[in-house]
Amino acid sequence: MTKTVCYLCKNSLQPFLHKNGYDVYACSACGLKSTKLTVPYGQFIKKFYTAGYFTGISSAGAYSNYAVDKPYIARTMGKFLTALKGVLPPPGRLLDIGCAYGYFVELAIAAGYDAYGIDPSSHATTRAKQRLNGRIQEGTIGSVKFPPDTHFDIITMLDVVEHLADPRTDLRHVSRLLTDDGRVLIATGDTESRTAKLLGRRWTFYIPPQHLFFFNRKNFTTLLLESGLEPVRWFRVGKWLSLQYIFHLARTTGESGFAKWLYPLIEALPLGRIPLYLAMGDNMVVIARKKR
Repeated sequence: MTKTVCYLCKNSLQPFLHKNGYDVYACSACGLKSTKLTVPYGQFIKKFYTAGYFTGISSAGAYSNYAVDKPYIARTMGKFLTALKGVLPPPGRLLDIGCAYGYFVELAIAAGYDAYGIDPSSHATTRAKQRLNGRIQEGTIGSVKFPPDTHFDIITMLDVVEHLADPRTDLRHVSRLLTDDGRVLIATGDTESRTAKLLGRRWTFYIPPQHLFFFNRKNFTTLLLESGLEPVRWFRVGKWLSLQYIFHLARTTGESGFAKWLYPLIEALPLGRIPLYLAMGDNMVVIARKKR
């Protein structure tokens, strides 16, 4: 993943920010931003997406406690499921890429879909397999092997595409796995949102090294088209988060000294489990199909 020219449009890149020990570059032509990894991607994902990523290790800047926050995570995921049911109602074959503990796979099965999931984290897939044996595989979209002629009616990538080292190649895999009338739903951050511009380097999606690309609607459309996909619907979602998770984000990606000081208290008290709904307008979602 070179950082001399833009991944999408091949124009020159300029330094954008330095955070968590990593450089993020920006393309002045298309607006795409990207993180410069200092180790090979395969090595990185094995060392980064461990138990600490899901249980609040501050160096990861990820989840505060993914298992405990399941009710809030699932509540947000329900918004995506509702959108999909309006496009391709069950039954249908569904694949969730980056399934983590398998929460969306569970929701999809309960809704009537024949659902499966993949994730590169050994820790996450071990947890998911405990409840969804035979439906979860460890690996990336490029490494997981499916039986010949396997296709899916729906493929989901919820806060996943920004983690990929080569999203164009991975989305081409997605396109090949879709049925001719299938749909892919992708959720990611929008660098052109008011929240992203207001918060600047403290925006929650600016989390190198876990986030490698940072998109807006225009350059993400370009990426989709280059990958053999075309958008059919765009919308935005808010998220349900626990107060503990909000303070975790504030102390890590938000770089707040006050939140860092207060977080242990929030984590220890019941008030940390208080759910809050944040509609920040910075989470864009696209439903796409194979390009025709």
